[in-house]
Amino acid sequence: MYVNISKRAIFAATLLIFFRRQKMTILKVDAFDIHLKSLSSKSANVLSLFIDREDAKLHDHAETFGARRRTLQAIVTAISYTASYTLFPVDAHAVAEPKECDNGMIVSETSVPGAYQQICMSLPTRSFTLKSTGETITIFQGVAADDDDKSGRNNGNKGLVSGRTGVALWNSGILLTRLLDLLENKEGQGFLKEKVVLELGCGAAMASIAASKLGAKRVIATDGNEEVLDLAQRNLEFNNIFPNGDDRKQEQSSHRLFGQASYLKWGSLDTVDFYDSADIVIGSDLTYNSGAWGALADTVESILKPNGMFLYVTLGHAGFNVASELNGFLTLVESKGALEMVMEGTDTWPFQNVPSLTSLLGTTLDEREKEVVSSTGGFKVILLRKKLKR
Repeated sequence: MYVNISKRAIFAATLLIFFRRQKMTILKVDAFDIHLKSLSSKSANVLSLFIDREDAKLHDHAETFGARRRTLQAIVTAISYTASYTLFPVDAHAVAEPKECDNGMIVSETSVPGAYQQICMSLPTRSFTLKSTGETITIFQGVAADDDDKSGRNNGNKGLVSGRTGVALWNSGILLTRLLDLLENKEGQGFLKEKVVLELGCGAAMASIAASKLGAKRVIATDGNEEVLDLAQRNLEFNNIFPNGDDRKQEQSSHRLFGQASYLKWGSLDTVDFYDSADIVIGSDLTYNSGAWGALADTVESILKPNGMFLYVTLGHAGFNVASELNGFLTLVESKGALEMVMEGTDTWPFQNVPSLTSLLGTTLDEREKEVVSSTGGFKVILLRKKLKR
């Protein structure tokens, strides 16, 4: 059973968790008189997963303006700092998306300690309608509850998933999904049709689900975190995509859709299990860590079939130069020699009706989104091909 948690309950839990982590005294400022006793019994039961009811009493009024200002700032910090860690299982249709998050909109981010945060990451679900097919994809964020246990309590690797970058939908993942949708619309299912598509760093698996809906023969959503994979598998199955051989009924689909979430750590022996397995590898936001470039390049090369393609989208973040980041990765790729750039206008360019991937993706941005993307340093799209062995 999923429980709707009120904004007040989430605010209370967020604030309490933050101050406990920081070992600071919890302050009460005017209207911020929050007591766990005032919450409904259902909300209190869920919140007890995170905090001890007996310690939920707020005290020590802020007497001076300076203290009040610091307290308010701490509250703001608390919300942004722990927003992605305080998500609760809810009905997929119970919470309406804010207008800013409607149909996979690109939203501005704020930096928080060690990561980035944006308003849409706090939603229990995100939805995206494919323009080429009219189908709507719905994904869960932040939870991976087992079918047999809807309480959200942690059972091994099941239950609440927190503290993982992969449990929320990022802007770059939305751009990749849009690009796949546009390519199938322009090429008439020529790019993904009957292809095996493998996603690296899949997170919530939005792009993998889109690839399946757009005609892929099979999708493999991979990630290096097993808890995140629980979430990805749940999202695949929620969208009627099941492993080959799974006899569960696939509702509202004219043909069976095959796919699964699989563990894959870049550059490790795990890659052997996927050797020459994919016609197309997709990914987004994978090159921010220069220390992983070599392992990423080796993994892509191992997974792709000869002449297979790697479609990659990356979007800047505050403090990251997306152009330098990508250029560094491509320089390393060139030095290894197994992969090569597929250039627009050449004989190896696979698209008949798409002269430029960057220009095509740019057409999807409205004016507000253009401002958001521009403020991050823009986005980059590349297409790499695995060289034929001579």
